[in-house]
Amino acid sequence: MSASPLSPEDISPEVKQGALAGLLGMMGMAVKIILTDEKLTVGKVLTRLFVAMVVAVLSGFALDGYIENKKMLWALNGLSGYMALEVTAWAEGVVKARLSGELNKVQKSAGLKPAKFKPRGAKPKARR
Repeated sequence: MSASPLSPEDISPEVKQGALAGLLGMMGMAVKIILTDEKLTVGKVLTRLFVAMVVAVLSGFALDGYIENKKMLWALNGLSGYMALEVTAWAEGVVKARLSGELNKVQKSAGLKPAKFKPRGAKPKARR
């Protein structure tokens, strides 16, 4: 017995949309990698491409209900892939702030000194 080949009609629209969003996100990150002067190892390139794919797929599914024009959605998928590192850093900061807020509440109730949140990124310049 031979298995019948999978036809395009058998693939669900969600899988098609996710695959297209991931591809567009990876293409956006590939453009960013090509345009950068930073020396990257193969591992960093593959990691950045994977992160771009994940961010583009997630943002594509999140924006699908709001953006009705498919071409605009595709453009936003590519843009989210291009900006994947910044989006990931923002999400990490939000999660850390929320977690430190919850941690501060627990520490206050236990009578401990709350930890201060230290954001990552550029430090503010000293005033003169």
